Amino acid sequence: MLIFKTLTARGQNMAALSIAILGGLVILDYATGHELVFSAAYLIPVSLAAWYCSRSIVWILSIACSIITLAMDHVEGHSYSHLFYHYWKSFSCLVISLTTGHLLGRLRDTLRERKQANDDLQRALRELQASTEEIRQLQNGLQVVCAWTKQIKVGEEWMSPDEFLSSRLHLNLTHGISPEAYQELAKQWMKPGAQSA
Repeated sequence: MLIFKTLTARGQNMAALSIAILGGLVILDYATGHELVFSAAYLIPVSLAAWYCSRSIVWILSIACSIITLAMDHVEGHSYSHLFYHYWKSFSCLVISLTTGHLLGRLRDTLRERKQANDDLQRALRELQASTEEIRQLQNGLQVVCAWTKQIKVGEEWMSPDEFLSSRLHLNLTHGISPEAYQELAKQWMKPGAQSA
């Protein structure tokens, strides 16, 4: 089936195991008759499917459990005072199975999301520690700055102040103009002949 092909190898194995367990429970239910109630035991394969497989497998197994409950009552000759109760028992089995499967699936997804968030946090902490250590090393040592070009020497490499700040201190940079530079620029523009040039 297409549904089984979309599962991982582990999911396919667990789906097969869930179906096998359901088959075994059907045999036990039939062998013991109506003296032992197996309705709760049908939640075992549904729970396995909810934890390891997809929601579609949970739906398939839940519907199968509901049909089996209906069929077992018929095969065992169990009679009810009204036909409504016969179908109500099967419907209740379906609702309980789907609810259990949904809750277990949500719990599994929540645990996975929490683990992913924890992994992301640990990775961010490692990156922060590495950056902090690099900054400490830069703070503790003398930085060589070229007196003419103002480039900074890091190891054997020379880099501009912009490159140093962005690559070593991990700062986001943008450019503006200082008041001193603005005044100097304004003076140059105000000189006679500056506009004609």
